[in-house]
Amino acid sequence: MRRLSRLVSLAVLIGLAIGFVVLLATSTGLRTIRGGRIGGDLPSFYAGARIVASGRFEKLYDAAAQEEVETDLLLGARGRLPFPYPPYVAVAYVPLTWVPFKAAYAIHTILMAMCLAGALLLLRRVIPAIGGSFLQVFAATLAFYPMFRALLGGQNTPLSFLLGVGAAVTLMNGRDFTAGLWIGLWLYKPQLAVPVGGVLLLRAQDKRRFAAGVATIAVLYYAIGVVIGGWQWPLWWWHDGAMRFTIDDLALESWNGVSFNEVATEHGLTPFNWIASALTVCGAIWLALRRDVPTVAATAFAMLTAVLIVPHALYYDGGLAALALIAAVASRPSVLPAVLGIWALAWLQPLRTQLPVPPVTIVILLSMALVAWAGRRREELGTAI
Repeated sequence: MRRLSRLVSLAVLIGLAIGFVVLLATSTGLRTIRGGRIGGDLPSFYAGARIVASGRFEKLYDAAAQEEVETDLLLGARGRLPFPYPPYVAVAYVPLTWVPFKAAYAIHTILMAMCLAGALLLLRRVIPAIGGSFLQVFAATLAFYPMFRALLGGQNTPLSFLLGVGAAVTLMNGRDFTAGLWIGLWLYKPQLAVPVGGVLLLRAQDKRRFAAGVATIAVLYYAIGVVIGGWQWPLWWWHDGAMRFTIDDLALESWNGVSFNEVATEHGLTPFNWIASALTVCGAIWLALRRDVPTVAATAFAMLTAVLIVPHALYYDGGLAALALIAAVASRPSVLPAVLGIWALAWLQPLRTQLPVPPVTIVILLSMALVAWAGRRREELGTAI
């Protein structure tokens, strides 16, 4: 059975690799053979990097400037993919602008796949069973619908996955400062890093060292932002970047959202958002404070809590549920059928418009419940997958 699962996993990985190569090889420019567009959401990051590279820092969140530098990336279509991230993220993407966009997309996709592999290699240190099933776990994580779409869609969920795993593993090993550095690096997406960091601060043995690690990266990020937008850049980014994107995207793509706010708003149940968010946050804090719950399980729960409580979270961030599913199986191998069912459920997300609740939201909630229940069997963590 193990050999069969390994062969199937290898076939999945080879199939995905071949499919990706064929997609690029058969495309004409950025247009696929079926008339679609290559790149997913990457034009947003590429455009922000282009603006920074050109020295027009003040135009980073300007709609007209973004549309101008994305024209060739969107095949001449009107409109734009807004760049809502902090300025230092645009700086990080500048090296991708040194190559043509199609090459940049290929590089970005490979780097994100490497982030997934790196995360699992780190996780293997605290869940040894991954070592014997690495190929299977990697294939299943890569083919997990929201993670798969993030990977091919030019998004960075695999990087978030790596940073969350890095924080959990180093925290388990008593390296609180290093765990803080991992969370600090995750501040490229502060809406996720801040709540997860707050929960893990409760878990850290030396809270001052953990906070110092976060602060070290935060200061570096802030300094980069000062170069781009002056010392008040956080207000500039918050008003012109993050908030404008959230408002506009909620109006256009609320059906793609998976947070409590989006589900509650769709059904006219605003109080549900606050009640569900409060209960979920309390659950994350409770798990973080319980010493019979492994740090990996507590971190997985906190990561998904962050996705659910933000005003706007698109379905690909649900790919972070992979950590909860892995931790649940590691603690209780008997839950593997349930995990496979949750994995399959995520593939119903394309039918979202015909369903009352986003399938990925249900996947997130089930993953949280499973890891909270299974993860309490601390003695089994790391013995089997």
